Amino acid sequence: MQEKEAVQQLLTSYREGCLAHAFLIETNDQEKCVENLLQFLKVINCPREYKENCTDCNLCHLIETRNLPSLVFVSPETTTIKKEQILELKHLFQTKPTFSKYNVYIIENAECLNASSANTMLKFIEEPEDYILGFFITNNKENIIDTVRSRCQILLDYYAGGEHNTIPKVWKSIAVNYIKEIAVAFDGAMLYNKDVLIPLIHDRKELLYLFQSLFDIFHQLYLAKTSGELDESLEELRFLLKKDKQYFLKRLDLLNEILDELNYNLNISFILDRFVLEGSEK
Repeated sequence: MQEKEAVQQLLTSYREGCLAHAFLIETNDQEKCVENLLQFLKVINCPREYKENCTDCNLCHLIETRNLPSLVFVSPETTTIKKEQILELKHLFQTKPTFSKYNVYIIENAECLNASSANTMLKFIEEPEDYILGFFITNNKENIIDTVRSRCQILLDYYAGGEHNTIPKVWKSIAVNYIKEIAVAFDGAMLYNKDVLIPLIHDRKELLYLFQSLFDIFHQLYLAKTSGELDESLEELRFLLKKDKQYFLKRLDLLNEILDELNYNLNISFILDRFVLEGSEK
């Protein structure tokens, strides 16, 4: 299984008995995201205790090859996901699964749900059955219709080697400088917000660029804390690897909250100051 925190969050929720019924996952690599989801599905559907390369049953092979009857993928036909596709999904999931514990649907490129298919999907996720799990995968959760997004638990699943197709590279440099400023000179961070960052951020999209970049960087630092391997572009932040893992997990949780908050709060100064106050160590 690859290193993703989103999958670890899912596993933790499952083991604690508090797994939600629908998840919206924003990722910079949908292929890797789905690959990790398949590993997660092997674990939670295992009739015994999951172990890799197990040959006791055929379940893992069926999941890996996407031939499990209770695992359904939905992807756009041409440019949209049509109402008829969702109706077919609902029909398939009218009964409990035979070979696994859960019926699972994975909606790829979920931003392609049109108004009709999204409305049909709504009725599906508002009255969930205990044996049904759903995953909506997208490169940008902001493109998901609000009524669907509000009914899902949101996870961010970013990969160190993935491509941020929607984020200009300059924002990574800005984010690196910002992290260094906060870590080294906390007392001047509020002034840095006012004098440096606010003049650079003109709208919600640019604020999103910044915080998505911050999330990605802290995630890479967290992975480097374990592996010792740090991308050359983050070398000037290597001094942060002296921190413990909780330092990075706390900031990832905060950034996740802020990214969600950007759905309704566009007070740039407030959000930047919140990040400084809650994400800094004096």
